[in-house]
Amino acid sequence: MNRYLWIGLISVTAMNDGAPNAKAQFGNLLRRGPKIEIITTTELTSLLDQQRQIEKTASETGQQPKPAKFVLVDVRGDAETEVSIIPGAITKSQYEKHRSKYQGRTVIAYCTFGGRSGKYATQLAKAGVQVKNYEASILGWVKNDLPVVTPQGKPTNRVHTYSDQYDVPSGYQQVTD
Repeated sequence: MNRYLWIGLISVTAMNDGAPNAKAQFGNLLRRGPKIEIITTTELTSLLDQQRQIEKTASETGQQPKPAKFVLVDVRGDAETEVSIIPGAITKSQYEKHRSKYQGRTVIAYCTFGGRSGKYATQLAKAGVQVKNYEASILGWVKNDLPVVTPQGKPTNRVHTYSDQYDVPSGYQQVTD
């Protein structure tokens, strides 16, 4: 039997069985289009830490910080992003509204567990944008006990998962509505 037919059958079975991450995981196998680079939690935290250091140094010396070479974009819906985002992220609507401001930067997309961000990353790549997918997304972020903030930048422990089938670690409060 054709390899792709087997992959398709396995993925459809997994998705129908309600495996929470199946759509994101198998979707990547079946997706056509440009190959999207995945960025890990360690790589993302390193980039964010480097940018914070650049901004801190600039502030201490009274200079304007160099803009980051990347932009972190949360592609979840408004109800989800109103609860919390990864520090330093902007929403998809903010990115789309001011797209020219971010031209030439690598877009790092994330969502809840990597499915929507993978689709958005593919869409951007087809449009010629340099893009990476933070496939672990906000669930991977909090599983590494990393902070989340409100859109106003205030620390919070609330994480919107849009479904109670996803778990958040203790110390975080799950929001589904």
